[in-house]
Amino acid sequence: MKNIIFLTLAVFLIYSNSFSQHSCEIKINIKSLPSDTIILGHHFNNQLVPDDTIVTDKKGYGVFTAKNNWPGGMYFLFLPNKKYFDFLLDKNQKFTITADTFNFLNTVKYIGNPENTVFSEYQKFLMTSQTEQDTLMAQYKRFENNKLKQDEVKTKFDELNKNRKDYFEKTISANPDFFFSKFLLSTKQVEVPKTITDQKAQYYYYRNHFWDYFDISDARLLRTPIYEDKIDMFFDKVLLQNPDTLIKESDRFINAARTNDELFRYMLIHLFNKYASSQLMFAENVYVHIAEKYYIPEAKWSSPEFIKDLKDKIVNKKTCLVGNIAKNITFRQIPNDSVKIIGLISQLSKFKTDGLEIEKSKANDAEKSNSKANILNNYFKTSGNLSTLYDIKADYIILWFWTPDCSHCKKETPEFYKLYLEKSGDKKNIQVITLFLSKDLDDWNKHTRINEEWLEYLKDNQLNKWINVWNPFDPFRSNYDISSSPVLYLLDKNYKILAKRIGFEQAFEVIENDKQ
Repeated sequence: MKNIIFLTLAVFLIYSNSFSQHSCEIKINIKSLPSDTIILGHHFNNQLVPDDTIVTDKKGYGVFTAKNNWPGGMYFLFLPNKKYFDFLLDKNQKFTITADTFNFLNTVKYIGNPENTVFSEYQKFLMTSQTEQDTLMAQYKRFENNKLKQDEVKTKFDELNKNRKDYFEKTISANPDFFFSKFLLSTKQVEVPKTITDQKAQYYYYRNHFWDYFDISDARLLRTPIYEDKIDMFFDKVLLQNPDTLIKESDRFINAARTNDELFRYMLIHLFNKYASSQLMFAENVYVHIAEKYYIPEAKWSSPEFIKDLKDKIVNKKTCLVGNIAKNITFRQIPNDSVKIIGLISQLSKFKTDGLEIEKSKANDAEKSNSKANILNNYFKTSGNLSTLYDIKADYIILWFWTPDCSHCKKETPEFYKLYLEKSGDKKNIQVITLFLSKDLDDWNKHTRINEEWLEYLKDNQLNKWINVWNPFDPFRSNYDISSSPVLYLLDKNYKILAKRIGFEQAFEVIENDKQ
């Protein structure tokens, strides 16, 4: 059974004789439920959301009322036996439901609401049809060694499917003004004409006609179990997974949802969250676009604090989206020589002592911070040759942001280096730049310890084929939106970001595909 989100359950109805003041009046008469609680709610994608609660009288009678109509959609009554049944609400919201809970589908009656009568009859038809299908499937399995008999069963399957299709079409054509007909039509699948044989043409036909039977601007469909699944299927399974296509379609869907405030809010939040949490390497392109164009200026339901944080986040992410030219980085390259690295390690003892003396001094925090930065800068100047990212020339450049006190970094870096050595022999011009994420200066002991661990790691693991660099003063953390490690960026020879935040194995796969 679907999960139920209990929003407001303690809303008990006190009847009066003046029901005429209510626009919505749904009378319930279930004799087998005297003095019992019944919940009225609506579907919202894959959730059941309660709207109101009543307690029936001793005869199983009760009334749900509201001054204004509930929004159209598929609703349910949740019964004390933990079961629920669906019905529809649209313009007509004054009617009576009578039923026997022990055989609800076959005994339910909708007095004063012909649309729900049609809906109920359709449900009965589907149940009978499903029973027939189960029987045929059992027969087909039983005749697995008798092709003639199986062919007979197949013929009956075809007849059953034809009857379903005919009943489907007949129900819609006979009730063109019912919401149920629109809901039923929205479940219809696109069929590519058999005359289209080219695979590419088949795809584009399917994609272009995917929404022929489904009105995404109809907010009533949002209150059904199918809306979100349809949206996600289109974005995840039908559309080409590239940022330009996804951004274009996001624009189309968000603007199509402007017919209704609730629908607009749902569509914007759903697509915003979808690409905020997506693992696609270019999802941030879509996320940034939606946030900047729609969410920040129009999401009035969000707090000012959230919008401010979102603005700051978008500023950082915009600088390093897939397809953008990577920001330049200034750094010093650590020598690929164990003796020189040992020399740098030995200098750290004085570097550490000088910093600790400053921390013990009576200077204020700002003065201490400036003094430690000066010590760090002097050490930085002696650590290697100064150069920039744009000085590196290669067909492909991999940026590997890491730190030796990160367990994932320690595990993955040697594996990455091994794979690099294997791949670098196939005549591809690939250069790897490892950027050490040196820590802040507040904890001087920790800062110098991690610096030493980094140099020891380079010496012990002999990452001599890579360009190992650092710069504690360059703003690459914000320019590349680095808040964790390790993080990988793949650039082409023009420093355009081809991929980001992927595994090193994937990086070589991207290179292979890009070379083709």
